[in-house]
Amino acid sequence: MRLGVDTSVLVASVKRRGEKFHGSTLQLSDIIKDRGLRAVASSLTLIELPGALASTTMPVEKIFEVESSIQENFNLYIPSYEEYIDKTVELMMEFRDLKRSLKIGAADFHHLATSIKEKCEFFVTVDENHLLRPEVKQALQKYVAILNPEEALKTLMNSDPE
Repeated sequence: MRLGVDTSVLVASVKRRGEKFHGSTLQLSDIIKDRGLRAVASSLTLIELPGALASTTMPVEKIFEVESSIQENFNLYIPSYEEYIDKTVELMMEFRDLKRSLKIGAADFHHLATSIKEKCEFFVTVDENHLLRPEVKQALQKYVAILNPEEALKTLMNSDPE
């Protein structure tokens, strides 16, 4: 089974204990490893993840170590950027009213396009300002279910291990 993950999920896994979604993202990575699942992320993750980690007080030499650990813990597959451009543009045109009204960035659509084209069962994010809004989840449902880490855990717990 493949599941799409937003960079925000990967970042949440290294946040301070007790912060929202920290525990559920750690549990999610455990299930991914234990069941041999594959997390798929947009190639934008390659710049977003180190960018987010660089904004912390973490020492520079530790950032690369943490980034590598995150990729391993989520059994992360990051396909090339170019393959998903057309689908990204299609999604932005189809959902342009949502994009405009909620100020959803093009990067979010690239993350979604990657998950859709990679045939992920669902897409996991912690983006409550944009992607987890009910109207966005409902509109995109025809392509991929958008879940927060807690919803993803429930879904995986209720499915047969593969």
